[in-house]
Amino acid sequence: MNSPPAIVRINDLGSLAVYDHEAMATRFRFHLAPPTDGSSLGPIAEEVFRLVDRVEEKLSLYRDGSDVTRINRASDGDTLRIDEITHQCLLNAIEIAAASNNAFDPFAGYQAIVAKEQSVPAHLRDLPPPAENDNAPVIAIDPDQAQVTKLSGRRWLDLGAIGKGAALDAVAGLLRDWEVPSAVLSGGGSSILVFGEPLQPGQEEWELSLPQSPGNPRLSLEAPFALGASGEGYQPGHIIDQQSRVARPQSLVMAPTAALADALSTAAVLLPDDSLRGILGDDPRFAVFATQVEAPTLSTGVFASEIVPPPPEIALTIPCWCESQRLPQFLRDLADALSATRLPVEILIVDDASPEREAEMTNSVVESVRKLHPFVRPMARVDQHYGKGGAVYWGWRQATPTVRWLGFVDADGAIPPQAVVEGIQVALAQEAPLPLIAANRYHNDPAKPVGRSWVRQRTGGWFAQWARRQLQLEVEDCQCGFKIVPAHWWKGHADEWREKGYAFDLELLVRAREDGISVQNLDIPWQEIGGSHVGLGDGLRLIKSVRDWR
Repeated sequence: MNSPPAIVRINDLGSLAVYDHEAMATRFRFHLAPPTDGSSLGPIAEEVFRLVDRVEEKLSLYRDGSDVTRINRASDGDTLRIDEITHQCLLNAIEIAAASNNAFDPFAGYQAIVAKEQSVPAHLRDLPPPAENDNAPVIAIDPDQAQVTKLSGRRWLDLGAIGKGAALDAVAGLLRDWEVPSAVLSGGGSSILVFGEPLQPGQEEWELSLPQSPGNPRLSLEAPFALGASGEGYQPGHIIDQQSRVARPQSLVMAPTAALADALSTAAVLLPDDSLRGILGDDPRFAVFATQVEAPTLSTGVFASEIVPPPPEIALTIPCWCESQRLPQFLRDLADALSATRLPVEILIVDDASPEREAEMTNSVVESVRKLHPFVRPMARVDQHYGKGGAVYWGWRQATPTVRWLGFVDADGAIPPQAVVEGIQVALAQEAPLPLIAANRYHNDPAKPVGRSWVRQRTGGWFAQWARRQLQLEVEDCQCGFKIVPAHWWKGHADEWREKGYAFDLELLVRAREDGISVQNLDIPWQEIGGSHVGLGDGLRLIKSVRDWR
């Protein structure tokens, strides 16, 4: 039985004994330290396995005779005695359902079966499906005694999204009774409970890593704690929402118990940031790390203080001169696309001494985007009009010192954001020696259409071919406004770059040829955007530059 890739991994567990057990349609894994009284772990593990099986027997929607099935089949007014584990699980489930406005809904059993495209279990087939608008209470639960009373609601109870956590909580209690001092308990990778101190010498906190997050960030936590993960890769169809709320790719929640962590991680996939913060409050035992498609990852509590985003690997400069009209939509779309991929990128917008009003409007756009995407740095405004190359080089000099790549892309949006993302992914996948990556509009790939007037495409293509022959270049399109270069190479010539206008691309390419830097051409789609600042004089200066460098 394969488990999904882990959102979180507990490190340095080699000194703990490992026991596996199949139950609840997943693999449980228990890392256990030897009991303080010297008892053998083997018999204890057997007791643990029996306990997990008992929890499944009581909580499973798919078992005839389980407490969940008995509740679903009960008639109005019936009062049922239930297992203590079921009782505690229900109390947790109802509490989180109320706090989250049913973002975590323990009474969505029928909808879950439909969503998973499963057959209704034989012991439930005589029950009518709940009405679509049935919001009536299903049970009344006694908080002090393990019993419930069936009410008029006909929705089906399903504790599957909290059951593995409930099993881990029960196992932890049993292990403490057996004087097991430390344990890391996992249910399929999505439910984790840790108690006791790590056995590593001199280590008082457990070391964790987040292998699915950029840079594989690490953090340290003091036990006891429980973690619940939900979202992509975890039992597709188990998150049912009938209110069309937020749908995050993944969430990781820390809570005092595994059952609470499970329930909250499901709610965290669907709740907006403010609502989720409101549920968790400022209790240090709770924390969330939740990814989002079009906004920064939400992190609270110990996750906010402990999980440090990895440094960027590429700095992308967008040079601007009077671009307050063309930049806004492109920047928003590009930032959204990069956030969705969670690539280690920083964006630097450099205003090349535009008139005051233009610069103010551009800065306003940049600040609005930065509120959602912190990897967009504050706009920089240079003190004089250098030209495109000067603005790009100014941005590269302000980049985070440890980046491996330096890139630029034009502000007009002619190059679609997805093409920029593709170029960055190509760069990040490279191994030494690093090439210069140059976007190319002169190709015949119908999947990457180029929307450009026939005259400009022909004249641009002629210039590219002529410049390539004159300067003996590998590049197909020397003037396309998207290139990525190795940072160490460009910095090695930091005081030598002299071209500050539109011909700076040619200077980069000529120097790369001289230094033996290979060129990787990247075919892209491209759409001409009105409002270009390039004129006839710029074209003539390009031709002169080619002749000067020949």
